[in-house]
Amino acid sequence: MATSLRKASLQSMEAEIESLLKSLESLKDDASDESRKTLKSLRANAENALKHSRHLLSDVYEDVKVKTRETGVATRDYAQEHPWTTAGVAVGVLGLLAGYLLVKRGN
Repeated sequence: MATSLRKASLQSMEAEIESLLKSLESLKDDASDESRKTLKSLRANAENALKHSRHLLSDVYEDVKVKTRETGVATRDYAQEHPWTTAGVAVGVLGLLAGYLLVKRGN
């Protein structure tokens, strides 16, 4: 009788272990599905952020390109209209640069 009781107890434990293993396997599958969904969501968010950033950078690049072109044209026009003023400013800037370099060299 003790042997049959042990056998029944052992079978009961085996059944519980099998049930636990099935539950763990199911939990693992559910977690994997959820992880895949989360990963897909994160990836989609990252791709959307990248597209948005590229769009913003493209707009900024175009603005900078237009402003640079406008500044270049304005500078050229000013230099053509006021050549002596432009030459004076250029000489003044060169004088300041030379003075800075001489002072720096002296230290």
